[in-house]
Amino acid sequence: MGKHAYLIMAHNNFSILGKLIRLLDFDKNDIYIHVDRKVTDFDQNLFINIPKKSKIYFSDRIHVNWGGYTQVKCELLLLEMAFKNDNYDYYHLLSGVDLPIKNQKFIHEFFELNSGMEFVGFISEWDNTRIKYYYIFNEIGRKKGILPYIQKIINKIFILTQKLVKMDRSKKNKYAKGSNWFSITGDLVKLILDNKNRIRKLYRSSVFCDEVFLQTLIVNSKFKEKIYRFSVSGNLRYIDWKRGNPYIFQKKDFESLINSNMLFARKFDEKVDFEIVNMIYDEFLLKNKQVNS
Repeated sequence: MGKHAYLIMAHNNFSILGKLIRLLDFDKNDIYIHVDRKVTDFDQNLFINIPKKSKIYFSDRIHVNWGGYTQVKCELLLLEMAFKNDNYDYYHLLSGVDLPIKNQKFIHEFFELNSGMEFVGFISEWDNTRIKYYYIFNEIGRKKGILPYIQKIINKIFILTQKLVKMDRSKKNKYAKGSNWFSITGDLVKLILDNKNRIRKLYRSSVFCDEVFLQTLIVNSKFKEKIYRFSVSGNLRYIDWKRGNPYIFQKKDFESLINSNMLFARKFDEKVDFEIVNMIYDEFLLKNKQVNS
């Protein structure tokens, strides 16, 4: 079995993060974690000794804003840290409120069986406004208040101006969109890091580019032939967009989760239903221990 790197972007629900780390604890895994710099009550020392088989690393912390280029910046930070540290077969991007819904032996055997394939989600129809125009302020996220309101107004005026002069920077490249969560090979990670400056140049003035930059890089490269499945679920994440934005899983969903053909699920929230987290944890922790023993 080859080695895998798990890259985790966390900003809340740290009880779930602790469970996630334990479920990823496997002698063929290393874990890399970024915690949003805006979080002031995070104690790294509570997590550093959780894994017994995996090595765990905490990256430098930056401010990450929903919908902003900082999301891509954070992904690049984790990818570069892991890529420089070791030679991994696969790099998995997860959020701190995701959980694996298969045991580690199953996950590693699956990727070994499908070695060389790239697991990235794609959406066929989407609004390219996010990359069609330049945004003066793209780190507003869900911020509220007078200043973010004024910034949004300025963005709208600037976009209207671009429309009047028929600006469309999306014509310069073939763009694609999908989920920002992925499981990709070291070869694709190298391509990403080799294009880090170009990615910054293309997307630093766009919004929600975390769902575009990787898919776009892929469809304009040889890696488009290595995509496991050109669909929204091609990244093997169980995400329910029909019942929520996305839906937060509850204990009633336990059977559908563990019987899914996906490998990971999101999302979970300790304030909504922590019991489902414990149910999945209990289901797979024992199986992981049997594999590790």
